[in-house]
Parts: sequence; structure tokens; C-alpha cells
Amino acid sequence: MAVVPPGASSKFRPPKPVGQWVPRTRLTDVLRADSGWRLALIHAPAGFGKSTLAAQWMDLLASQGRTTVWLSLDRDDNNTVWFLSHLLEAIGRAKAGFDDELQQLLEERPDDAERYVIPALINAIDEGGQDVVIALDDWHLVTDKRTLNVTERLLDAGGTHLSFIITSRTRSGLPLGRLMVRNQLVEVDAVSLRFDQAESQSFLVDLNRLDLGGEDVASLYRTTEGWIAALQLVSLSLRDHSEASAFIERLSGGHQSIGEYLAENVFNTLEPDVLNFLLTSSVPERLCAGLASALSGVEQGQSMLEQVQARDLFLQPLDEDGTWYRYHHLFEGYLRRRLDRDYPGRVRELHLTAAHWYSDNGFPSDAVDHALAAGDIDFAVEIVESRAMWLVEHSSMATLLALVGKIPADRVPGQARLQMAIAWANTLLHLAAEAQGALDQAETVMPSDATLSDDDRFELGVESLVVQSCIDMYGDNVSRIGELDEKCFAQAGRLRPWIVSVGANLSTFKKIHDGQYELGLEQQLWANRFHDQVSGPFSNVYGHCFAGLAAYALLDMDQVEKQFALAVELGRRHAGRHSHAARLAGAMMGQLLYERGALDKAERLLEETHELGSEGGVVDFMISTFATLARIKELRGDSSKAAEILDEGDAVADSLGLSRLKLVINLERVQLGLKSRTFQPGLAPVPVVHGTPGQRLEGLAETSYQIFLTTQIRSALADAAPADGTTPEHLATVEKARYLLDRAAAYTGPRAELHARILLAAALQQAGLHSEAEETLLPALNTCCRLDLVRPVLDGGVACSELVRSISEELRLGTANYDYHPNLGSFLSLLIRLDLNTAVNGGTSRGLSGGRQQHGGPRRASVPEPALSQREQTILLLIDKGRSNREIALELHLGINTVKWYLKNLFSSLGVSGRQACVDEARRRDLLKQA
Repeated sequence: MAVVPPGASSKFRPPKPVGQWVPRTRLTDVLRADSGWRLALIHAPAGFGKSTLAAQWMDLLASQGRTTVWLSLDRDDNNTVWFLSHLLEAIGRAKAGFDDELQQLLEERPDDAERYVIPALINAIDEGGQDVVIALDDWHLVTDKRTLNVTERLLDAGGTHLSFIITSRTRSGLPLGRLMVRNQLVEVDAVSLRFDQAESQSFLVDLNRLDLGGEDVASLYRTTEGWIAALQLVSLSLRDHSEASAFIERLSGGHQSIGEYLAENVFNTLEPDVLNFLLTSSVPERLCAGLASALSGVEQGQSMLEQVQARDLFLQPLDEDGTWYRYHHLFEGYLRRRLDRDYPGRVRELHLTAAHWYSDNGFPSDAVDHALAAGDIDFAVEIVESRAMWLVEHSSMATLLALVGKIPADRVPGQARLQMAIAWANTLLHLAAEAQGALDQAETVMPSDATLSDDDRFELGVESLVVQSCIDMYGDNVSRIGELDEKCFAQAGRLRPWIVSVGANLSTFKKIHDGQYELGLEQQLWANRFHDQVSGPFSNVYGHCFAGLAAYALLDMDQVEKQFALAVELGRRHAGRHSHAARLAGAMMGQLLYERGALDKAERLLEETHELGSEGGVVDFMISTFATLARIKELRGDSSKAAEILDEGDAVADSLGLSRLKLVINLERVQLGLKSRTFQPGLAPVPVVHGTPGQRLEGLAETSYQIFLTTQIRSALADAAPADGTTPEHLATVEKARYLLDRAAAYTGPRAELHARILLAAALQQAGLHSEAEETLLPALNTCCRLDLVRPVLDGGVACSELVRSISEELRLGTANYDYHPNLGSFLSLLIRLDLNTAVNGGTSRGLSGGRQQHGGPRRASVPEPALSQREQTILLLIDKGRSNREIALELHLGINTVKWYLKNLFSSLGVSGRQACVDEARRRDLLKQA
């Protein structure tokens, strides 16, 4: 039977009494008497009952109707992402419906997780309206400044519904001064934690049933000074002493000497097998039956654990099922010292045994800790390597990098497999420089890595090519991807499915931009069996998106819709609605919905992808996000927002060196009637000769060249006046449009041909060649009618709108002398109605024709910038800094409801529905600079 990880039980449950606890009524009354506390801090050395008191307090608070959350800390919580992940899981276990998608955000945005997670956490608790108490046990184990700052922020700004109980051996790392000034601190120290004489009596006589008189109890109380651990040792020792009074009389000295003496006294009464079990099982922080058996050599590990617990030998259960246990810290320390003293050679051996057990049972972090404690760095590296790609495939890149961070820095560069995993993690985090550095290092050390077999070197060599091609693909470069056919796919049986799955996606991407769409679809059909063997969703989502892009180029719209829908569903089901994978797929589905006229749904999906910014996937995804979302904003009548989205896309293109994206942004500016920014794509000039497409440019260069030609044609149409007769300028534009259509038909497939045909029809109409324009446009209209695509025609501009009306009139009058789709008449009526609605609602009647409004049609509505007050501007800045509603209220001395009112007004003014969208929109409008 599989062992449940410690993180799934012991971290999230308070300790339970083996029998009964001494009620700490006088201390629970302290908590009950102070209703305004934010932090209840229990601090004392080991053995004073800190966790026990915290557990009793949590029971009391739960009985009052508060939601209680328990988190036992360990040294791994010094990694802030892990601390936040554990905290979110703990809250989720106690509070149904808590936002699980914050966990995925932690993995995908580890560097600035606090900015997104902390405000969302504070707001969720604040708006839930129910008091939540979080207990952090063993706070002294956390020393990382970033984690300390997170907790400090939660304490400072958590609001009236959030409070903490913290146990620690020290008072450090907490904002005690500020909490004390605000009268929000309850503090219990070692002096308060000691048993008083009545509690000592209850513990020794009532609970442990020792036959002691009042004088004996008083003597023990004076000797131990109420130190709970010492009293527990006394109770064990006295069970076998007939002369209790004489034994008590001999006790003297400080706490440490008492502890050592009593521990020795208890040990001397133990059977050898029990003593061996205690010593060998003291090495790990937590124990279960399988681990205890591995360490001690006792087959019946569970039975021995239960026997030790029944004898009150300081073994505490950590879950209700009795699966995980831990020794009392004081007793654990003594056991380890004795083990090291009596059997110094066994300590390393036991750490290695624990490391192997943890590794075999899926606990890599614990396994690495024990391997390093044993001094076996090679095994620690092996553990991380064995887990690394599973984490990559499940989009847990931050967890992987945190595990790598445990390995001594000087040992990481020499490990080829580990460097490859680091390269994968950084590639998927869109950190190209870090990915390239790790990949280069892997390739450097690969020949000299003695741990690699010939098969390993073969696989790593192919994997290196796949990673490099993946880095290149994010940079819109496909020059090396062609090598995969021979080096990867021909020998797929020798490779892990992940390598082949990602490699197939890369190859499909290249085939799409080589115009080999059918081959791209065949590649994905072939790759499906490898996609299905990969445990995480990421590569499968990309596969569906790329298959959809190939089908889109062929105008196989049923296949397009199927593939994009599968991608969205897969991303959401495996990683959450707001996961990276789901939002990338949403960009593709948003593009399809836009072209079919479902603007509201398209806008919602594209807004979600827009939040990814420079992490928005390959260029094709970014084109859908920036260009299509800008068009939608224009159709809403908000030209300012459309322009700002394009400016943002332009900045992303510059920062990442994406020339194809920059070309598209330039084209969209022309289509929106904005001033175009001069940009030459760096392509050699190609003579424009109608009747022949000329030579196809290689790979992405052909796509880029056609975008560039489209921009020139759109710009010419925008600058030229409608012709009374055909002028040389009009003819030059028409010839360039004919040439574009030739190239699109020859090299880039039916979808590109459709758009080029619509553009040629617009050029012919503007040149006064009406009959030829109708003849040219009609096949495109039939295609759009058949496929239910409305935006390609509407975005064709004023000239296309004129052609739609004239053809519609001919159909109405029965004067059309050409073949047409039986539903074309109703389709044209729909286009005319949509075009008119756009004008009425503040868009443009020219669709998105490119350039200025021509010959008296309705003009674009003017959308003034919102007039923000100084207070609203200040709140915008605080939101941008990641402040929660509660923190904003405290900083500005406002009520929480007042802050919410301001936010509602801001969202309304900026036309957004969320905090981050509000900041993004304000930045695009330069409103943040006003504050």
C-alpha cells in the first residue's frame, strides 16, 4: 500500500494526546480574555509544551466557530514558494472552495509570487467574512528573509478575519513591536508555560496514576520548576521505583542534568530491541512504519511504533490514522546524541537508508536532505535528477529549481542530466538566457560525465537538440528543427516520450511555417501516442494548438474547433482555468471565436492570455493575443486601449527580438488607422511580377514577407483617395495585391489565400474596377459563408463593405449571373447588419480597413481618458505594488468598504473586471505616471 506523504498529514494537523492532556485553563483564559489579538506567540525552549498549548487553543477557537488552520513548519519552508504552497494547502484543507489555482501560479511565477498570491489570499479571507486562525508550529526553523517578510506582511495587513498562533523557540522574525503598539499581541513565554503545582499534581497523579503524596509532588515541582519534559521523564522513572520519595530526594541540578539523568534512567530499563529501535529511528524528523522498519531492521515497524507510544516514550502521533509519528524534540535530541556517542559509524549509514527510503517512496526533498546529511552528494544529485523531468512535465518548474538549490553550488555545473533539467525548467519559464546557459553547460560536461552510458549520451544528445529548438521556437527561429526528423523521430523508441512529444510539436511548428500543413497534421497524429504517455498536460496542449493552426491554414474549421477545444479543456482540467497552459490555448480559441463574430467570449479568453505578457507562448499565440484583442477594443470604440495593447505587443517584440510579431503589430496599426512605425523586416527585396509567385522564401521568412506586403498594400489603400478613374498609383497597389494573392495561394495555404483575395478585391474596388472586384471577392464570400467566418470580410474595409452591399442587392433583385452559396444572401445581410451595429456602438463602419475614414462614412467614436482623482491614482499605485485591500485601507487610513468602492469605480472607469487588469490598463494609458 502506498505511503501517504508527511506533507499530506503531519504538516496540516496539530498533535493529538496519546491519552489525556493536562488542561491549561489558566493559559486558555488569557486567549479568551483578549478578543483583539492578531498574533498569539508561544515561545520557549524544547520541552515546555508549546505545540500542546497551541493545539488546545485551536480546539477552543474551533469550538467558537472559527476556521482553524494548522501548519507544522520544517526547514524546507525557508523556500518561500514552498512555504506559500504549504500555507495555501493548509487553508484549502480547512476552508472548502479556496482557490486552488493560486498553487499553479506559484509554480509559474516563482520570482514574484508574493505580489500575486498575498493580496489574493488576504482578500479571499477578508471577503469570506469568517474568522480564520492559522497556527505556525516551530517558527524558529524559518530563517529565510523572503519567507519572514511574507509572514510579516500577513500579520500586518491580514485584516480582522485573519489571526495567527505561532510557536517558536525564539521571538525573532516577527513584527512584535508594531503588534504590541496596536494591542494585537498575546505572548506566552517559558515561565508561563511551566506547570504550576496544581498542574504538576494533575499530570503526575491524575493522568499518570503515580502514588505520590502532596510533599512528593511539591518537591518534584520545586526541583523541575514545572518543566514539563522533566516531569514526563520523572513519571517514566517512578513507575519502577518502590521508594519514590528517596528517588525524588536525589534529584537536583539544572534542567539539562535532570534531563540527561532521567533519560539515562529510563534507558537502563529498556529491552535491547526497543533501545535499538529508538536510537535508529531517531534520525529522521518524521517516522512511519516502512521507514522505521528500514532503519531498525524490525519487520513489524507499525507494531513497534505503537508499543513505543503505549509506553509513553515521547513518541507523538502526527495524524489521526496513526501513520506518521515524531519524537518529542528534547527526547529526539538525546537519542541522536546517544546514537552518535555509542555508534558513531552508524549515523551516516542510517541517513543513507532514510535517503533511499524517501527517494523510493516519492519524497525527494527529504531524500536529498538525508543524502546530504550522509555526505553523499552524488546520491543527492541522483535523487534530484530522477525526479526532475516529472516536475518539468507537470509544470512544477519552481519546485525543481528549489530542489536544485539544495545541492552544493559547486556540484551542479558538472552534472549533465541536472543541467538539462534546469534548461527545461527555464525554457518553460520563458527565461531564455538562463535556459541557454544551462543547456550549454550540459553539452560541455556531457562527454566527461562518467555516470553516462552510451545510451544516455545518445538520449541527452537528442534532448539537447530538442531543448535548443524549443528555445529557438520561443524566439521564432526554426533553423535547427529540421534535424529532428533524422535524430529524434527515426529513433523514437530509444527516447523518453516527453522528448518525442515536444520534438513532434517543434516539427509541426516548422511544417506549418514551411506551408506543409497536411504533413503537420500527420505529425500530430503520429505523436498522439507519445503525448498520451507524458504525465503532464503541457506538451499535449501545445500539440492540439499546433494541430489547430495547421488545420486553420487549410480552413478545415471543424478540425480547428475540435483541436482548440481539446487544448482548452486539457489545460483547464489538469492545471486550472488560469494556468499557463489553459491561457495559451485560450489565445487560439479566442482567435477562432473572433473570426466567427463571438466578440464577448473571444475578449474574455484573450484578456486572460494577455496577462501573460512576454510569457505568452510562441509568436502565433502572441499575435492572437495582441493583434486580435486590439481589434476587439477598436470595435468596442476604444481606440486608445487598442493602441496601448499594440504598443505593449511592440515592446514585447523588441525585448524578445521577435521581428514577425513586430511586423504584425505594425500591420495592425495601419489597419486601425494609427500612425505606423517604420519597420523593415530585413528581407532581400523581391521583384513584384504578377502571374508568377516567384521563389518561396525559407521558413518563417515567407510568412514575414507576406505580412510586410500586406502592410504596404493596406497603407497604400489608406493613403489613396477613391478613384474616378484608374490611376497609376491604384494600378500599382492592385498589382502588388495580385502578387500577394499569387504567393499566398502558392505557399501559405487557403486561409492566407482567403485574406489576400479579400485584400485584392478591396484594391480593385478602390481603383474603380468594380466588376473585377466583385468577381474576385465572390469566392471569398462563398467560403466565409460556408465556414461561418464573418470577421475576415468585415475587416476588409470600406471597399469590401461596398462590394458586400452591391452583391447583396444583385442577389435581392435576381440580377446576379454567377454561382453562389445557397445561404449567401442571408450571410451578406448578417454582414451588413454587423457592420452597421459596429458604427452605432462606437466602432467604425469601415470594419478595420486600414487608414483614415474615407468619403464621408461614419467616424470612430472618441473615447476620452477617464479623469481619475488623486486618491484613485494613489490606489492604482498601491495595487501595482501588490497591496491587498486591507493593506491599502491601513496605509491610506480608509475603511475597507471605502477601498472596495474606489476599486469598483476604477474598474468601471477603465472597463476591466480585476485588479491586475486594472493596473495593466492604467499602465497602457499612462495613468500610473500621473500619480
